[in-house]
Amino acid sequence: MSEQQFSIEEFEKKYVARLEDRKLDWGVLSFQEEIDPRYKRAQMRYIGRGATANKDANVIEAENFTLSTMVLPAGCIGPLHLHSDVEEVFFVLKGKLTALLQHEGNDYEIKLNERDCISCPPGYYRGIRNDGDEDAMMLVMLGAPKPQLPTYPEGTPLEEMRLKRAKERDAIIQQADNK
Repeated sequence: MSEQQFSIEEFEKKYVARLEDRKLDWGVLSFQEEIDPRYKRAQMRYIGRGATANKDANVIEAENFTLSTMVLPAGCIGPLHLHSDVEEVFFVLKGKLTALLQHEGNDYEIKLNERDCISCPPGYYRGIRNDGDEDAMMLVMLGAPKPQLPTYPEGTPLEEMRLKRAKERDAIIQQADNK
């Protein structure tokens, strides 16, 4: 059995994601924006596909977690959602945000400034809101290479939309994985 020779070029191709090769994806969460325009935001994926089915040829394949940046325009909200399978980290790169938490029927808010970080364990509804006058940017990390699609509070239009989209997402992931 021959040992494959290390190639820095191949390593870089497989494990380096450059900003110049990224683009803001305003469409990945546009289904939420259709329900409420305040849910507008853009994702830029670096490692893994996150909880969406969007596979990006420029993304480093995830082995243990996903990593992306998110732009949240002034006045916009990343709505309350629940990841029952993974923790989720929000790290504020630019702007001032408010972390939204819901636990056992109670609503909580935590103010976050630049370079502040919040880690939300599985089982907590979480969201994020930009109360500032400018776009905010955050780093988002999920603790699995292919997290389950998040759920939304029961009876909300977002949860109804999630149920519809879950089957579509599973088909997209299966198709992408078979390539």
